[in-house]
Amino acid sequence: MTVLSLADARAWLFDLVESAVTTHERFEITRNGTPAAVLLAADDYETMREMIEILASDKTVAAIKDGLSDLANGRTFGETEVAAELRRMGRIHG
Repeated sequence: MTVLSLADARAWLFDLVESAVTTHERFEITRNGTPAAVLLAADDYETMREMIEILASDKTVAAIKDGLSDLANGRTFGETEVAAELRRMGRIHG
């Protein structure tokens, strides 16, 4: 993450925003040498918010861990098995 002073951020704001949006670079802005703010693209911010919500749910984190364990231990289903189950449930036809 690039660190720059508030004065520099003010002078280069348009370019910083453009870089954040196009390259997803994040910028730490300091005031009197102390971190004060972070500039990042709005979609990156939204992704971070969503991730925080996911990680705040113990139930969701447990389900993710279970899924990773299943994957690591070969407890997976192939495309044919998934399609058959979805047909059985009426979610797909054909």
